[in-house]
Amino acid sequence: MSLYIQEIRGIVNSEITNEFASNLGNIIGNYMGQGKNVIVGRDINDASQMIKRSITAGILASGINVIDFGVAPIPAVHYGARLYNADVMVTITASHIHSEEIDIRIFSDHEIPLMHRHAERVPWEKIGRLSYVHDYVDKYLDAVLEHIDRDLINSMAPKIVLDCVNGTVVPFLPEILSRLGSEAILFGCQPTNISAKKFAEPTPESISMVSSLVEAVGADMGIAMDNDGDRVVFIDEKGNVIRDQIIMALLAQEYLVENPGGSIVTSITASMSLDEIVNYHGGKLIKVPLDNVLEEISKNRAVFGGDDSGMYVFPKFQECFDGIFAAVKMLEIVCKRNTTLSALVKEIPEYQRTVFSVEVEHEDKNNALNNLKNNLVENCEIDSTEGIKIQEEDSFVLIRPSRFEPLLRVYVEAKSSGKLQKLCHDIKKMI
Repeated sequence: MSLYIQEIRGIVNSEITNEFASNLGNIIGNYMGQGKNVIVGRDINDASQMIKRSITAGILASGINVIDFGVAPIPAVHYGARLYNADVMVTITASHIHSEEIDIRIFSDHEIPLMHRHAERVPWEKIGRLSYVHDYVDKYLDAVLEHIDRDLINSMAPKIVLDCVNGTVVPFLPEILSRLGSEAILFGCQPTNISAKKFAEPTPESISMVSSLVEAVGADMGIAMDNDGDRVVFIDEKGNVIRDQIIMALLAQEYLVENPGGSIVTSITASMSLDEIVNYHGGKLIKVPLDNVLEEISKNRAVFGGDDSGMYVFPKFQECFDGIFAAVKMLEIVCKRNTTLSALVKEIPEYQRTVFSVEVEHEDKNNALNNLKNNLVENCEIDSTEGIKIQEEDSFVLIRPSRFEPLLRVYVEAKSSGKLQKLCHDIKKMI
């Protein structure tokens, strides 16, 4: 349903105030027109609760109805649109980058013009209606279970170590694992306020804890979720953290076996290993800017898609980054193949890869990229899908501007460590 995700991020009570949030709600409502519904949901952060109430008030003041999901992960909010005939969904969560920031995401079929618009409010007798619902939880859980081989997983009863970072997925993924007959060792699965946490996602320390628990209890897999349910990290039975690029290729392979010749959509940052897997299975790989992944999945009727930050889309289920469904799907694949996650990983080529950032002020990013283009050798072929990408047979370099921070992101991948070191040295010197 939702082709567009508009993201607004800023410091709470400084850049994103209650007044700002209320006006934003007004603008969203003004765009929609009367008689429409908006679903709102949030994480367990106190600041998210405050800002959600202000956005809700603004939407109601524009004459639009609001369906409040309360504390809910993004995949469940998105799935709820079809249940309640909602035209727009709004989620408010703690930022994955800075603890003092909040992240507002607006999901819709059409991009909503948010800049330079005057917010209009309706007369008191025409304000929207606010309703609270809870049945979406079981409906989402039932839908996830309907789209996987429940009996297969039940018959094998895998043992899982799960970390929910005390976030919104706490009432969801543990319940799904329970219904699947899995033995789940829960870590970070108590819903508590996360405002004091440094990040609203798995940290190296928490992932290390999951890895240690997997080894200690002899689990078949470790799963680490982020706070809002759209990202997931996998750990194999040996306690090894699996890179998201490998998981992307594993899932793409599974869906191409089921859908020969299908399309896979991913971001421009994708590994060369994904190219090889998709080519081997006769699929079509489409690489797009990070902001356009969902839109292109829908346009191209892709069978699978995702981003390299542990975000995966399963269009047959829903066109949304869904870490909860990804966790269950990976569990199904391991059971169906009757093997281990580490054995599956060995089937996927893995190349040397590094990612680093260079500080560049927002207003200087375009000039920096243009200067880099001018300094590259003339016979070098440049892909400008997003930033600058130089692709060779055995390597690539991608330099793209960060959306929210004064940084250029640099991705370097090569089939040998020597080539990787040389490319990193050359690009750093050039920048």
